[in-house]
Amino acid sequence: MRDIAATFGILYGSLYHHFGSKEEIFIMVYSAGVEHLVDEVERAVASLSDAWGRLEAACTAHLVALLNRDSPAATVLADWSSSYTETMRAALVLQRDRYEQLFERLTNAVALPVGSNRRYFRPGLLGALNGALSWYRRGRDSPAAVARHLFALFRPPR
Repeated sequence: MRDIAATFGILYGSLYHHFGSKEEIFIMVYSAGVEHLVDEVERAVASLSDAWGRLEAACTAHLVALLNRDSPAATVLADWSSSYTETMRAALVLQRDRYEQLFERLTNAVALPVGSNRRYFRPGLLGALNGALSWYRRGRDSPAAVARHLFALFRPPR
């Protein structure tokens, strides 16, 4: 908390004038991350009508937002450790579910090959994208290029 206050040039106690606890600050940052992701994905798909094109644009927007270190979006993938209180966990799950519902609508709109299990498609796709946070290195492929390559692994041949 002292580091946060120092970063913003305010007194440590001033943080508690605006926020009741560290948990409240984290929930606010997490909510801002979800809002950023939702805005980026909705903007990316707004003008597109093809279901697969919309999903690819959403995946690209998702990964670009996550890999931009100046964005609060990576907070959305925060460690879901057991140290969170039930109140905090409930607030975070509501936010996470809101974003996943957006992706659920996009993935439900695409035609999957016969025999594919839709139940695993969305979490598999998001897991592949989110995993880039642990291995992506700047200076190689752009986040958009990585997203396109990962998406191609999930898209059936045309």
